[in-house]
Amino acid sequence: MVKENPAAWKKIRLDFKNLDAEGLSGKQDGKVAVNYEFCIPDDPKKWKEVHRIDPSATRQIGSRGRIGCTEHQWLVIGSTHQNNYQRILFELASLPYVERIEQTFWE
Repeated sequence: MVKENPAAWKKIRLDFKNLDAEGLSGKQDGKVAVNYEFCIPDDPKKWKEVHRIDPSATRQIGSRGRIGCTEHQWLVIGSTHQNNYQRILFELASLPYVERIEQTFWE
């Protein structure tokens, strides 16, 4: 388990007030999961670490995302619709190579 560091929460730019206990947002008859994105170095070991923490995570190699990953980073997208989503986000934000986590807005 990751040692609690309150500064990690500042890296997470999602509005938790809009999410319920299951990680869903919206009205009762039309709730949806919220996706989030962040960049990691293009390193398979770091990807394994991220995917171990967040089984919902997918790599989007070659995509910069709205967050603006560089050519030496991989875009990672995850979902709030999973058990302990807040803890997962905290553990991801605690990784030294994750600069910030933003909500994904699909176009």
